[in-house]
This record gives sequence, C-alpha cells and structure tokens, in this order.
Amino acid sequence: MSLSLGLKKHYFLHPGQIIVTADENPIVTVLGSCVSLTVYSPERRIGGIFHALLPEYIEKNRVIKNSPPVSPDPDYVDYSFYYIKNRMSDLGIDITRTRLMLFGGGDVLQSLTSGTSASVGKKNIEMIKSIIEKEKLKISAEDTGGTKARKIIFHPGSGKTFLEYIKCDNPVTGGCADGKENRGTHSR
Repeated sequence: MSLSLGLKKHYFLHPGQIIVTADENPIVTVLGSCVSLTVYSPERRIGGIFHALLPEYIEKNRVIKNSPPVSPDPDYVDYSFYYIKNRMSDLGIDITRTRLMLFGGGDVLQSLTSGTSASVGKKNIEMIKSIIEKEKLKISAEDTGGTKARKIIFHPGSGKTFLEYIKCDNPVTGGCADGKENRGTHSR
C-alpha cells in the first residue's frame, strides 16, 4: 500500500527546494543519492525540509546572514542547512531545540560509483553530518545510504515523518519497479 494514498492536498518538494512552514499539509519528496533533512520545532509546531543534490560547491560566499561561507544555491547541502537554520532563527526558533531527521544518500545508480571514490550519496551524508556535528546538534532519526530510493512524507505542523522505500529493479540504470516497501523512521 502506498503511503501517499489519501493525501488530499500536499506539496511536492523538488530537488534544490526548501520549505519552512507551519502548514498542516504534508510535504512529499523522492530521494535517490540526494539528501533531505527535516527540522521540527515542537514548541512552535513549525517544520522545515530541504532536498539537496550535491554536498558543496568549490567556491563559497557569505550569502546567508549569521552563517559561514556556503555554496551558491539550495542544490547544495551546506546552503540548504544554513538557509533553514537562518529561517528558523528569523521565526524565533532556536535550532538546538528542534528535532532533526536525515534521509537519503542512497547509491541508486551503482554503475556510476567507482571502486575507491565515495559516491555522491555518501558525500552528501558526510557533508550534512559534518555540519550537524560542527553545529553541535543531534539527529533524532536517520535512514541513509543503501541502494534503494526513498519517498519521504513530512508533516511540518506535527513533525511526523513517513518513509517508503522504492524498490529499484535495475540499479545499473536506476529503473524502479512498482514494488514498494513501507517503513517508519527509527529514532536513536
């Protein structure tokens, strides 16, 4: 059974997009090697999520106030994290009092990964985890890596998050079958 059945109104988060809202309507995104971080404030009932494609860009600038130099746009993990952190701060939310959940970073296109170099998915995971560690934050739930794509359904007004694996029948080309495996998030 698909997790998206019964969703009357929802937002679809495309790669390179960020949403911060108190809206009750769920946000849906699909991840392969990309990563998403959900940030939820239980005190304010406001949530944010990003869908980043790449870890970082070589040239960085100070484009977000109160953040270190970052990549130029939300296609990158570092920009996306600091954008959400800054937006939450603008709303009076201390990010240290939020719940963070991390998803994605899968090796869904195995033919593009060479033996010794890390895949884009692994680099995305490493980048967001290094930022979270540098910011002295903790991840409350995580589902990263592996070889399957994921569908994430995030309810920003409640912080509830659902995960559905998308079974890929041809990992060399990235082709996916209709078979799906549902899973909830796990806490640490």
